[in-house]
Amino acid sequence: MHRTTRTRVKLICAITLVAASACSDSTAPSVAPGFLGGTNGNHEIGLIVNSIGKTLTLFQLGSPATQRQIPLGTSTTVTPTGLAVRGRRAAVPLGNAASIALINLEAASVQRFFTFASGNATGSAFSDDTTILAANTTTGMVGRATVGQIGDAITTTVKVAAQPTAITMAGGRALVTSSNLDENFVPIGNGVVTAVDPKTMQVIGTAQMGGINSTDAAVGPDGLLYVVNTGDYVAQGSLTIVNPSTMQVVTTIPNMGIGPGAISIDAGGLAYISSFSYGTIVWNTVTRTFVRGADNPVFAAAGGGRRGAAAATASSTGSLYQAFFGAPALGQAPFVFVFKPGTFALTDSIPVGSGPITVAIKTF
Repeated sequence: MHRTTRTRVKLICAITLVAASACSDSTAPSVAPGFLGGTNGNHEIGLIVNSIGKTLTLFQLGSPATQRQIPLGTSTTVTPTGLAVRGRRAAVPLGNAASIALINLEAASVQRFFTFASGNATGSAFSDDTTILAANTTTGMVGRATVGQIGDAITTTVKVAAQPTAITMAGGRALVTSSNLDENFVPIGNGVVTAVDPKTMQVIGTAQMGGINSTDAAVGPDGLLYVVNTGDYVAQGSLTIVNPSTMQVVTTIPNMGIGPGAISIDAGGLAYISSFSYGTIVWNTVTRTFVRGADNPVFAAAGGGRRGAAAATASSTGSLYQAFFGAPALGQAPFVFVFKPGTFALTDSIPVGSGPITVAIKTF
């Protein structure tokens, strides 16, 4: 080969390698193959826990009718309620079955179950890629399991405040939200958040909330924990803000409507707080003001009334995805309703199986 030709070939190869290196920037997120990769124009996947249907339903945001259903068990004790996602794994607490289903999302199947000796498994979180924490509302414990452990039993536990319902990770700590109710569901006092070291399974701090029956929490972009105080389903609920580093209460915000429950917070700091009573309210954690308050919530109308919401979360584009559990007595089928960013105008209704209780949106 002529020297000039060889030089040109080397130059082309060098340019190609540089371009390939730029295109394969390690900071760019990898997209999962197949179904989990979503569509060409939208890689996001919706995940729905079906409490009545006993399944985890996945759908592509770019093609909502393209779905996968993962069965969670047929026993009458299987009453799934929550969801935790880490990488391409998910953990679903199975309620009265006193167990957690570990799901391989790529294979769309349950990988294995982790079990408490008894009780009700309600909240869960991944503390790292292979460690799952689960709350047992009946025993008032939080248990730890690892993906590759020998045996299915959850044996490492720590006592927290009564009736823990949710676990949120922040700064390496597991923040456990407890409703703090007795066996007759009467408040012992205000709700409690317990900080647990997931490595030692020791309690490292507690904080008392500014209202009763605390049921869910989320961390905002500011690093603070926002805890929903559901209350007694008669008076208005509230929202308590906690500094998870110091476990000090920052403030409590009133007027969150009747029976607020699930909360999610988007990257811009908008908190979406849902209730079976009114739908979803939107509260700005940055300005600490209502975007849509309890007197003007986001909801799908039904016969002149409002459909409530089990949970709601936003996509990366700001569209709000709201889980409606369904109301068979009223002839209202379950859906995930989709609302336009900003105006919250209803744009779509997605059938996702029976009893959708939890909604999450992820890119894999």
